[in-house]
Amino acid sequence: MDPSRLPIALRLLEGGKDREALALLQTPQEGLPEAERLALLGFLEGRKGDWGGYRALALEAARRAQTPLTLYHLGLALPPREGAVALEEALHRFRGNSQAEARLHLALAVVLERLGRPEALAHAALARLKAPSPWTRLHHLRLELFFGALPLPEVLEEGEEFLLHELPGVRLLAGHTLALAHLLRGQPRRARTLLQGLLPLLGPGSLPSFLVLGALALEPLRARLLLEAAQVGPQAGWSQGFLLLAQGLLEGGEAARDLLLSAHGLLREDGALYALLAEARLRALGAEVEAPLAPRLAPALRPEARAFLLGRGEETSLRLLDGGPLPSLGPRGTEALALLLAHEKGISGEALAEALYGEPNLGALKTLLHRLRAKGFRISCAPYRLEDPPPSDLLAFLRALSGRDLEQALALYQGPLLPWSQAPGVEALRLELEETLRRAVLASGDQEALFLLAERLGEDLEVWEALLEGLSPEDPRYPIARARVERLRREYGV
Repeated sequence: MDPSRLPIALRLLEGGKDREALALLQTPQEGLPEAERLALLGFLEGRKGDWGGYRALALEAARRAQTPLTLYHLGLALPPREGAVALEEALHRFRGNSQAEARLHLALAVVLERLGRPEALAHAALARLKAPSPWTRLHHLRLELFFGALPLPEVLEEGEEFLLHELPGVRLLAGHTLALAHLLRGQPRRARTLLQGLLPLLGPGSLPSFLVLGALALEPLRARLLLEAAQVGPQAGWSQGFLLLAQGLLEGGEAARDLLLSAHGLLREDGALYALLAEARLRALGAEVEAPLAPRLAPALRPEARAFLLGRGEETSLRLLDGGPLPSLGPRGTEALALLLAHEKGISGEALAEALYGEPNLGALKTLLHRLRAKGFRISCAPYRLEDPPPSDLLAFLRALSGRDLEQALALYQGPLLPWSQAPGVEALRLELEETLRRAVLASGDQEALFLLAERLGEDLEVWEALLEGLSPEDPRYPIARARVERLRREYGV
């Protein structure tokens, strides 16, 4: 394929002219453009709803040549956990190439959203800053709805200009974003009006993304027509999960329960935010899921998104692993709470003061504990101990570790304990937690656990080497792990 034809193919795809793009991409050529041709052919398969075809072509494209475009599509085509690691590695490789970085940050934002991770917002913001476009602006606005603080009226005001955009894909993304914003504001009628105008634009690739919003906002007859239309194409993975979730939202009784359980199983690793919606509806039906996602994901959601996905009365656990200072407690109060949670049997005043201040400042400690008690925490003395510990990811993580439940411990360990804290006791506990988890996973030799830990720790060469050693070359994670090991060995001089 002539390299000069590649921008033409990209413009055709952006404009929704898939037939013209396919005609341009069908003839194979040797060299670098051939890899990008395969990646774009895979993208066309994804637009038809054939995600397996997209993944196969994206893997072959990246095998032939690792360019910003082929790695962008590889990251989107792989399962989200593997895709996130591939995109992070691509960002290292193409650091300094502003256009490539923007493309890769955007893909990483999409993938992290599918995992329910709040860092998606930061990557969307970086993509928007590096390459402002309707696509980057709208992806950033959509993630503001889940993890940001931009007032919802401002999201609506900025997004509305794209409803009349010349490109149908931009109109669909704008409509999805604005319909979600209306639902978060408790205005389903406005969401319904918006969605009804978008229905003629939906194709096999875009239709699954609208099923849940349609089930929540459209009239039942129109919503069921939408669900029937979605069953024309292949059903697998997240698209099947959205279909089952939408069906469960429209049904009642035992039928709804079975549909929602199936949807939750498919979406928890690829569509996690919508898996929360399934959890909430199941709870309302008196059913529970194993290892619910709400304790881990809910604390990072903005209040409107939390109410929309979980219901307004849902109690959420405190997020201390990879979390910031709790707004109601401030930095020092958050540090004290974490230390008290970690010492369930209690800790002496002198030890707690040393852990917080680096010296036995008992006067400052008593003032701090008085503030915590005023916030409703019941703290007994001699030793200091939380009498009724609040739900938290830290406490759940510690209990999973002590019970040797590595799967649950890894699910809860989203990052280091209070990474901003410089309190001596928090720093020591942070290192202890990470090393205990690390040693347990390395000793297990479990490939899935090793991959999850490698993803969490990012730059731990020993964990990546252990993962690589156990992977077969046919495993999609093998080239990702090999690239990470090679880079880390170079950087560490090994």
